[in-house]
Amino acid sequence: MKISTKIVAGYAILIVLFAGLVAVQIHTIHRLQLIVEMQANANQTAATTAVNLIRYGELVEEFAGKSLALPRDAEYRGKLQEYRTDFESNLRLTMSSSRTDKEKEAIARLASVWTAFSEELERQLVAVQTEPAPDTPAAIRDHLEELKIQAEVVRRAFVDEISAEVAAARKSARDSRTLTWILTAAALGLIVLVSLLIVQSISSPLKQLTHGTRAIAEGKFFYRLDTTRHDEFAQLARDFNTMTQRLNELDQMKRDFVSHVSHELKAPLASMQETIQLLLEQIPGPLSEKQRRLLELNLASGLRLSAMIGNLLDLSRMEAGVMQYELKNNDLSALARNAVVEFQPQAANRDISLIIEAPSDPVMIECDGDRILQVVRNLLGNAIKFSPKGQQIRIRLATTAGIPAGLPDARRATILVPPDGREFALLTVADAGPGVPDQHKERIFEKFHQVKQGKKLPGQGAGLGLAISHTIAEAHHGAIWVENNPGGGSIFNLLLPPGETGNEVQYRASSPI
Repeated sequence: MKISTKIVAGYAILIVLFAGLVAVQIHTIHRLQLIVEMQANANQTAATTAVNLIRYGELVEEFAGKSLALPRDAEYRGKLQEYRTDFESNLRLTMSSSRTDKEKEAIARLASVWTAFSEELERQLVAVQTEPAPDTPAAIRDHLEELKIQAEVVRRAFVDEISAEVAAARKSARDSRTLTWILTAAALGLIVLVSLLIVQSISSPLKQLTHGTRAIAEGKFFYRLDTTRHDEFAQLARDFNTMTQRLNELDQMKRDFVSHVSHELKAPLASMQETIQLLLEQIPGPLSEKQRRLLELNLASGLRLSAMIGNLLDLSRMEAGVMQYELKNNDLSALARNAVVEFQPQAANRDISLIIEAPSDPVMIECDGDRILQVVRNLLGNAIKFSPKGQQIRIRLATTAGIPAGLPDARRATILVPPDGREFALLTVADAGPGVPDQHKERIFEKFHQVKQGKKLPGQGAGLGLAISHTIAEAHHGAIWVENNPGGGSIFNLLLPPGETGNEVQYRASSPI
């Protein structure tokens, strides 16, 4: 399902839910309105009929007594007949407005009492024509008393029905309020659920895409995204995988090309160096001083080109993950002194002093001696290359009980802390060069990265030495990093874990970079 379809469907559910909630509320309000109107009509009818029945009953009682006491008074008999007619009219109105069995039963009883009273009254009115009655007869009084009681019963029946309807209206209001809260809570729950589902359907593939782009930025062209979805992100993932596959093919072609060309260049380059060396030894014949100087420059360029080709081959093996390390116990101080002796002529040509400070006792580490020597050579070569003439380069070798405070957090994950509390070996190379800006202190250990400070320096490499050194240090569970030299320049640090006491040789392959 497309992302747009999911969003539309999700919010359509919310719209339908709220439409249903509004419809229920409208229905409930309409029902309450009908109940209120019924109650209003019932209240008016009940109040009018109840009051009129009681009032006309009292008037009938009054003029019945007067008519029986003064049977020849036509005015009293006329009033009696008028009030009797009004009572009967209200009684019929009460009958028509009754709705419950209780009301109808009470009204029927009242009608029966009224009929009995009317019959007895007619009989007494005929009797008093011959013999006036000074007092209201007992039978009339009994009927009138019963009439009052039954009229009150009718009124109470209407009042009880009104109370019942009011209670029903209150219950309906409570039920409506409860239903409103339930529907509102359900609506909010569905809103949260639908929103979470929509956010999840978008954020999850975006997170995978973010991880994929970071992996590609780190050169991991083997990374692939999940394409099992059925939306736009699946198509994007397929396109992304196609792109990474093509990039992987291009990267492999590049590696193969660099490896092949570098390997093919080694043989003719070595032949050229041997030829130049023979010429310098004057085996074919004597040389002038100018010719010797040109040949020496040519040999130095060949050596530099040979080192660059070696770095390219090492990089190709490291990128493929086939670089092998022969690990055994080595004296790091001896390796550092050998590197210093090797670079003494080059430093002397630039009037640079190489000062080494190392303990008299061996500093044993478990390492591939040739590869660690390659790291020290890279550090010394860079220090000599970037230091001004007449300066000093200090190489210090010491042991440290813990991880140095200046080690960047990104490097700490590669450090192998000795379980028995033995000390690390720390080699530092301090120069007096231009230094490394803070924004480049991490990036200089990336492939082909160079710090641009004005024009390119003579003999400046391709930016592979520190990247290779960083990979070698990590393969030894150590770390390499750079800090500012307080006196100006940079201090490169190489931290390596201690070696084992035995002489057993181990082999290790580096991870692909």
